[in-house]
Amino acid sequence: MAHVPAKVSSLLQDISAQLPVVLGRNLVGIYLYGSVTLAAFNPKRSDVDCIVVTRRDLSEAQFRKVHAWLVQTAKSNPWTARLQMLFLVKNELLIMNSSGCLYQFGVLTRSGSDGNPIIWRDFLNSGRVLFGPRPESFLPEITWEMFFRALERELGYLRTEISAKQDWRDVPMYRAYAVLTVCRILYSFRNGTIVSKPRAAEWAIKYLPEEWREIILQAMEFNYTSRESEISMKGIEQFIDFADTELHFVPAEPDRRRLR
Repeated sequence: MAHVPAKVSSLLQDISAQLPVVLGRNLVGIYLYGSVTLAAFNPKRSDVDCIVVTRRDLSEAQFRKVHAWLVQTAKSNPWTARLQMLFLVKNELLIMNSSGCLYQFGVLTRSGSDGNPIIWRDFLNSGRVLFGPRPESFLPEITWEMFFRALERELGYLRTEISAKQDWRDVPMYRAYAVLTVCRILYSFRNGTIVSKPRAAEWAIKYLPEEWREIILQAMEFNYTSRESEISMKGIEQFIDFADTELHFVPAEPDRRRLR
């Protein structure tokens, strides 16, 4: 994690040391994944992604303690606002509509969980254990079918956000995020593994039809430089439609079914 700011490293050390105290015996493990461990961390854009696995859903008392600890930590470390932390129950990790909490945008909520295997594929690819055992000791098998359904859901979530959330539609950062997320969904579908959004975009420029090159380059430029360019909303919607067609009408190759 050579390119991660010192304050991020300090935040991770605090999480590793303090959450075991706050959660006590209910805590199973803390797992870091995403751009930090994929060597793709961008201080202007990236979140700090963690999964906290517990034996049981947080009690009201534990929820309040975690909330209080996060509020206090945010006062001394501004990177707490960029922390995206999922609290998942050990026996419900891959179950739809299961228990769960989420800390995001500085707010802790009882969000529930969609049992997303993508985050676990991300961790297994490059993640780091901050506390507890390796998740292979308790994580159920992730089949190709489970992984594919999760990619479908991710694309569906993106389509809903693009169509329903007007405030997000008009934010250049979100438009770039949407394009890069579609690239990563398609990369994962074609290759059965997880990479960073920038790497997926580079792959998409090389392997997807030429018509998507401009919108992907625009998204990459914003991601790296923050220079605003008018990424067409219609173009994003058409790119999502293209990805949907790829997921549902392109025959799966035999090796695509073996997750790597």
